[in-house]
Amino acid sequence: MKNLIKFTLAAGMLASPALSGGWEASRLDSSMMYQDGMYAEVGSSSIDYDVNGTTQAGTKHKMAKDQTRTNLGFKAQYGDFDIGLATYMSGAIQLDGQSAHAAGCPGVLAACSVVPSADVTVDSLALLARYRINENMSVIGGLNRYEVSDAKVTSLGGYYVVNGDEIAPVAGAAYENKEIALRVELLLQTETDVTLSASSSTSAAVATTAVSGAKMVIPQTLTLNFQSGIAEDTLLFGSVHKADWATAQINIPANATGPVAAIDSDFGNRTAYSIGVGRKLSDSLSVLGSYATEGGGGATSTDPFTLRDGSQTLALGARYTYENMTISGGYSYTKAGDVTMTHSTGLSSTYADNKVTGIGLKIGFSF
Repeated sequence: MKNLIKFTLAAGMLASPALSGGWEASRLDSSMMYQDGMYAEVGSSSIDYDVNGTTQAGTKHKMAKDQTRTNLGFKAQYGDFDIGLATYMSGAIQLDGQSAHAAGCPGVLAACSVVPSADVTVDSLALLARYRINENMSVIGGLNRYEVSDAKVTSLGGYYVVNGDEIAPVAGAAYENKEIALRVELLLQTETDVTLSASSSTSAAVATTAVSGAKMVIPQTLTLNFQSGIAEDTLLFGSVHKADWATAQINIPANATGPVAAIDSDFGNRTAYSIGVGRKLSDSLSVLGSYATEGGGGATSTDPFTLRDGSQTLALGARYTYENMTISGGYSYTKAGDVTMTHSTGLSSTYADNKVTGIGLKIGFSF
């Protein structure tokens, strides 16, 4: 069963969440750190958000923008040490809510959409090191740099531009038994504050002025990844991902110039679970399928950034090997839980029968 351990190259791609807690877009994938020798990979996924909201004015609009996410990874081995470098989109808030205004807005408040428009991405550059204590035990440590660059948000209260970056530590440990393709890995990332450089104005057509005290918090996350051979040429894999979003909010203070209202998120703690099975069909071809679920905050919300109440995802993938190259591809379908968002202003947006589909491709090289 030793070769089954390589299933995780495809499994990691399929596990990348189309909908997740807070602003999380993709999780740190440490699977490359368990490859032998030198290894490099590049992956890309295209995600189609069929997420529509109906405002209190009866206007139905696609509130979430489609996304393309790209990741790169490289790992080198030096004796009992593995050193890896990975880049990926760790966070995103991509919304088009302000295009859902009905005729009469802004003069008639009831005709307006309270859902923001946003073009926010968080890019990560992670440096990881793994030390093999023995053939079964290893430890992982590293640093993950998060960067928000020229992010823009438009709401009924104003227009905001933010920038910032910070480094968060990563630590973990793993147990392996390659005879049965067993690996259990636990990764921890601690809560980290990101001081933001922010400015705001009444609209995108008006020059912004700086505001002080803006902050974004990277949540503490704990991720358990596991896999094990369960029969000849068959692998079981899965994960549990817990993120403490309740204490990891985004805050942009009010700006007296304008005036411009403050922005505050209201994320809640989330735990996501995934389980899957992989099957080796030949020496070069493997297939796999997985199911993932994440709990929500309830069928009602007051946060304009809320688009769903949890989610469920089904995914299928395949992996093909040719000499030192592997090609992994996958398709995912996510059902978003229905939710009604009612803001303190009385404005609302109702989300029902929404879905997200994704397709991804990853190419890896061993050398």
